[in-house]
Amino acid sequence: MLKLTLALAACAGIALGHAASAQESKKDSSAKQEAKKEAKKSGLAKDDARMMREMAQSDLAEVQAGKVAAQKASSGEVKKFAQHMVDDHGKQLAEARDLAKKKNMQLPAQPMKKHQSAMKKLEQAAGQEFDKVFMQQMVKDHEDALKLAQNAAKNAKDKDLKAAAEKAVPVIQKHLEEAKKLAASLK
Repeated sequence: MLKLTLALAACAGIALGHAASAQESKKDSSAKQEAKKEAKKSGLAKDDARMMREMAQSDLAEVQAGKVAAQKASSGEVKKFAQHMVDDHGKQLAEARDLAKKKNMQLPAQPMKKHQSAMKKLEQAAGQEFDKVFMQQMVKDHEDALKLAQNAAKNAKDKDLKAAAEKAVPVIQKHLEEAKKLAASLK
């Protein structure tokens, strides 16, 4: 009887595992279908729609982090840099939203999960430690943002997205240089 009970429990566990796996597959499939619908509705190629979303999420993360840093930073230089991020990335985000509206596309309202977890680290830091964490994050974020923008500038099929990315590249490069200098001065 004990063996039968254990066998039934094992079968139930396997069945539950398959059900959970099937649910995850449905979620992934659903997200892919949503992306396809979004791309089709906007008239953008699927990769263009993805690049546009990712660039907007990057700008959104920079604005949010910049706002926190403008309040929490202990260094005047870091506060100045943070406000610069709010202004420049806020402008890029507004332009991305205008382009998305023109393309009949909805942009995400939240940054990517990696940016959200970085924001939590920022919110927990204080003083000079905050400045270091913020500037290290700015270097990493701008390296990633530069790759995104360069990829879109090179590979986007939509001429408007390509032009927006080409316009963003030198701005992001300048931010990256400034972030690296400022991060190095805080060590």
